[in-house]
Amino acid sequence: MLQQVEEQPSEGGSGRRCAVCTATRPFILHFLPFRARNLHLCTACVLDSYPGSFCPICFDVFLHSPPPPHLHLRCSKCISISHLSCVSDAASSSLSYLCPPCSNPNFTFFHVTPNPANNAIEINLHLAKQLVAAATIASESIHNVAVMARINADIRVQEALSAKAEAAQVLDRLKNLLDNQDH
Repeated sequence: MLQQVEEQPSEGGSGRRCAVCTATRPFILHFLPFRARNLHLCTACVLDSYPGSFCPICFDVFLHSPPPPHLHLRCSKCISISHLSCVSDAASSSLSYLCPPCSNPNFTFFHVTPNPANNAIEINLHLAKQLVAAATIASESIHNVAVMARINADIRVQEALSAKAEAAQVLDRLKNLLDNQDH
């Protein structure tokens, strides 16, 4: 069991809050790029926001590519990808497969309920897999942003060095012109 730790409210006074579902004081917030901004999202919102990045049944994350086409099923309603081995035989033989979130309107990822007696949250294997999947997605997203920032920084450095060299050439030409004008 994990005890939920009370934290001090942030500078805005609102405390911990998911930027998508605005759940106040979620168990865990993941920091990742979302809609061109770096935001804190609860585990459920990370998983809801990246449906093609993991199998919604076993929660294996597809870091760089999904499983081969003959080993997965795509949801006919969203972009979710499920391992064929995770899907029941009845669902896999159906022409229009629906992933768990699309097949159940009341479905929610990472549904935790604290024990009323001590406010402790029990993390079972199913919830742990969801938590690890969301953390992996957040980590990979931040890593990708860092790689792109490094590439952009290298480009800007090259542009600055090129501009510096060009400015030095212009100053040398100007100096030569002034020297020739004095003679």
